[in-house]
Amino acid sequence: MGSGQVFHMVLIRIVVDSREVPSGIPEMLGRKAVYVQTRKLDVGDYVVGDHVVERKTVHDFVASLYGGRLFEQAQRISQAYTDYLLIVEGDIQRVLAELKNPRIFWGTLITLALSLNFKIFFTLDRQQTADFLSVLARQTRRNGKPIQPLIVRKPRIATIRDRQLSVLESLPTIGPKLGEKLLQSFGSVRQILAASTTELAVKGGIGYTRAKRVQEVLDAKPSHIGTKQIELPRV
Repeated sequence: MGSGQVFHMVLIRIVVDSREVPSGIPEMLGRKAVYVQTRKLDVGDYVVGDHVVERKTVHDFVASLYGGRLFEQAQRISQAYTDYLLIVEGDIQRVLAELKNPRIFWGTLITLALSLNFKIFFTLDRQQTADFLSVLARQTRRNGKPIQPLIVRKPRIATIRDRQLSVLESLPTIGPKLGEKLLQSFGSVRQILAASTTELAVKGGIGYTRAKRVQEVLDAKPSHIGTKQIELPRV
């Protein structure tokens, strides 16, 4: 190396949620010359530059959808960051073959992409996920330099009303407007959850189809999640 030559090592850094360590992906990233900083994140699993990445196995994705948690997570991420990605990891075809109604899988992806502006990517396994994150980190640049991870804390819910709406919006097809409508009709979240399908449809004014989908989620047994045959609400 000549005396006039100076080489600068560019540090590629990714922040990883501490709960992702057992997956082995942070270790894989380290072998790809990515500096991994581990900490407990309020939202998301990885922060790459100004992007937040949520990683879900295909079975995690289906279970969180079936349990009503998926959209609540997605809304919290979209409130904290402007650029967010979803990685769905695993054998999609195999899982779709196990679903009695696979249309809800695609319907959910479409809603996440169009309504919440999630960029959705598919990987076959953890190694592909690590490859994806490594490439993303190297291509996330500003003025030719890597953007350092931007950590954003989860927005705090300010009022009781916000908390009530957050609970209701985790239910399928229920957004802010319908959540407000239900609260005005029933008076409290407890009364809404205790209502029958007919009461939700008529008194709540959300229609029988929506009411039935809400009841199917509320009445589902946890033991049904992750079984070979998974029946989701019809669309």
